[in-house]
Formats: sequence, C-alpha cells, structure tokens
Amino acid sequence: MSYQDGRTVLVTGAASGIGKATTVEFAALGANVSAVDLDTPHGTIDECADLPGHCLGITADVSVCQQIRGAVEDTVDRFGRLDGVVCNAAIGYPEPFLEMSEESWDRVFDVNLGGAFLLVQAALPHIQTSDVASVVIVSSIAGRTASLTNGAHYTCSKYALVGLTRHLAAELGGTGVRVNCVCPGPTDHTAALLQNSDEAEREKIIQNTPLRRLALPRDVARVITFLSGESASHMHGSIVDVNGGLY
Repeated sequence: MSYQDGRTVLVTGAASGIGKATTVEFAALGANVSAVDLDTPHGTIDECADLPGHCLGITADVSVCQQIRGAVEDTVDRFGRLDGVVCNAAIGYPEPFLEMSEESWDRVFDVNLGGAFLLVQAALPHIQTSDVASVVIVSSIAGRTASLTNGAHYTCSKYALVGLTRHLAAELGGTGVRVNCVCPGPTDHTAALLQNSDEAEREKIIQNTPLRRLALPRDVARVITFLSGESASHMHGSIVDVNGGLY
C-alpha cells in the first residue's frame, strides 16, 4: 500500500505493545492512522508527531458497539476515508480453568473476539470502497496451540479469531476486501508478557525459541503493515506466524 496519497487505517489496542508499534510503523510510511484504545494513547500520538503520517487518538472500548462505531465515524470524518483496520485489542488473565469465573470468560471474549466482530462490521461499508481494502486480525500463538501465559479463555478467543479470519476471507473475497491474520509469539514490552510472566518464565520461553529471543513489537508491526499493503495483494485468508520458530 502506498500511503502518500492520504490512505487511512484504524488500529485498536494502540496505546502500547504491538498496537502502538503498528500505529507508529503506519505513520512512518505516511499513513493517516486512528489509534484506538481504552486508555487514551497519548504516548503513541507523541511518537507519531514528527512522522510523515497523521495520528488521531481515540478513546474507546472495542467491546461496546456504540463506541467502536463512533471511532470509525470519527476516523472518516477526520481523514475522509478508511482503507483498512487492524483488530489488535486484547486482554487475558493467567487464571486456572477451575478458578475461572463466567464474568472473566465473557469479558475476554467480548474484547478479543467481540471487538474484532464489531470493528470489522462497522468498518466494512467504508473500506469496501477502497482499492486497497484490508483487514488484519491479530490472533496469537495461543490460537495455534495453547497460551503460554494466559488462561483457557484467552486461548479459545484467539482460536476463534483464526476462524473469523478464514470465514471472512471466504465471505468477503468477492468484495475486494482482503482479510489476513497474524499470530505473534511471546512479544517483549507487551502487557500479556510483562504482567503474566516472571523473568524465569521469559528466559525459558527464549531458550525454547529457535531464534533465541522474544519478538519486539515492531517485528510484528512490520508484518501487519506488509499484509495491509499492495505487496501482499494476493494474500487472503492467510494465517501468518511471527514467533521466532517457537511454533
């Protein structure tokens, strides 16, 4: 995708980690980016300030239909178009299955799967008019095997995102909207890793990873921007692993 002509993308979970790195990467390419997060993404906006693209910060809960539809409308109002979305917002808790509450299960699914559903549904009427229409869904290595740091609700929601990708790819292919999925492994400087694992656990993950290091958020962000662009114009329904060979 060439962004110099003012093409626009919306990224959720953009206040930190992979979402923040993805927003910055798009802005560095010259994109207009809406950075959406439950926490106002001040740091992300600051990092984009001197980059070629423009960044709009939006505070929204992706699990609330009105709020995510408002984020899409605010984006179109500000930039005049919407060419792609990155469904990245996610939460997870390291809860044992027998101790997991129904409320915790529902909240993880509402954000991780429900947030993607609501965003894609709200965005489709706008991105269908773009010649580079793209949806990138961020799942996880947990959507391939099992979570290394979170509970069963996280794993199941991430498997569901892989299924959502494949279904949308089949259903939307005729519209020109490409849909792809990224499955990151354990990624440094992300809440999922920092909050749910200690130094010994992280070192064990590193030793079990063939590349012998954790991913950095920008490692994943660069794959996301690639999938969103013209260089990936015949990639559709792809599930792309970014985990240093761990899976």
